[in-house]
Amino acid sequence: MTQPGLTQVSPALVDKLRQSTDDQRHQLVERVCVLAVRCADVADPTLTEALNAIRSRSFGIQDLRSRLDALTGELDEIAWGIQDRVDAGDASADEYRRAFVKARAVAAIAFALDGSLAASFDSLYEAYHAIDSRDDFLRAVAD
Repeated sequence: MTQPGLTQVSPALVDKLRQSTDDQRHQLVERVCVLAVRCADVADPTLTEALNAIRSRSFGIQDLRSRLDALTGELDEIAWGIQDRVDAGDASADEYRRAFVKARAVAAIAFALDGSLAASFDSLYEAYHAIDSRDDFLRAVAD
């Protein structure tokens, strides 16, 4: 997705990321990813490991990224299964939303592990969808 998706959310944020130092950008992405995980109420030892890597600026750990991508895929499959049940009238839209935001939070962490500007755009776009409140997202990126 990179920049175009995030531009739809907040053009000012895209500009802010472009003008920030690497350290400022990493701090912002870390802060928003932590919020996304908390809002999505998702927990997994791989997430803890990844958040620790992001905090220590240990980017590019391919094995960890692969595990997060696999977890995202599993959570997406669960969400799609729930969506099928919603379509059939056997599940609620809230159930789907809860599953969807978990996958988006994990995807945000996976992108953040790259550490690049382009990956930051992707990470924040995914995090935006994991955080239920646009206002909460915009407050987090404004700090």
